[in-house]
Amino acid sequence: MPDTMQSDAAQPAVEEPNIPMPMLAARNVCVSYSGKQALFDIALDIPQNQVTALIGPSGCGKSTFLRCINRMNDVIDGCVTSGSIILDGRNILDASEDVVRLRQKVGMVFQKPNPFPKSIYENIAYGPRIHGLANDKAELDEIVEVSLERAGLWQEVKDRLDQPGTGLSGGQQQRLCIARAIAVSPDVVLMDEPCSALDPIATARIEELIDELREKFTIVIVTHSMQQAARVSTQTAFFHLGNLVEVGDTEKIFTNPEDPRTNGYITGRFG
Repeated sequence: MPDTMQSDAAQPAVEEPNIPMPMLAARNVCVSYSGKQALFDIALDIPQNQVTALIGPSGCGKSTFLRCINRMNDVIDGCVTSGSIILDGRNILDASEDVVRLRQKVGMVFQKPNPFPKSIYENIAYGPRIHGLANDKAELDEIVEVSLERAGLWQEVKDRLDQPGTGLSGGQQQRLCIARAIAVSPDVVLMDEPCSALDPIATARIEELIDELREKFTIVIVTHSMQQAARVSTQTAFFHLGNLVEVGDTEKIFTNPEDPRTNGYITGRFG
């Protein structure tokens, strides 16, 4: 009889594909505003510690989907959302979900810089303070410094932390808003066209920052700039008329898309 144990042992090991678990998994996400449907059955995995870019023409649903991830659509009258987005094993779209807890785990950076009318220090300290993340002033000071350091702003503002955040330049204000978002140690950082109000030099600094931040955070960015999506993202999702048309590795999406609608948008035939 053949030695089955020996023959089994001789078989080469089958390597499992190196597919990371998604940080977020969206399934059948639909959104309508006052009865008009804006998103249709969106299914999208957001990989951990990567940058996912959402691209597509204006009004295609990419910002609507982004706002689903931290329930910002809840504040819009007549907005109805269904489906599931799983984060940490929980459906964050469930009515019983604690939205305050969710927004600690999912930070948001908006299109235009919106620092609080407070000092630079208080802009960063506000979130950690209300969420009870610091036991004393020394811990809060450390959170503020680390957050500003990660946002590439510490060296520029460390001697004027008591000055208003609104007194900074546009690019500095946006980095302050990024520092504010990451100060509560979120799992995910959402960015809705974070560079659209900035000049090219400030934009380049934010793009460098995004690349650095993905080592610590999972980032989802909406951008109208395909060049920016190609520069900063590892995964790209193309939305059109409320549908997720195609998603995949950014290089593949931009060089060899599978859907003709994606190719048409990438090559500028519509948009």
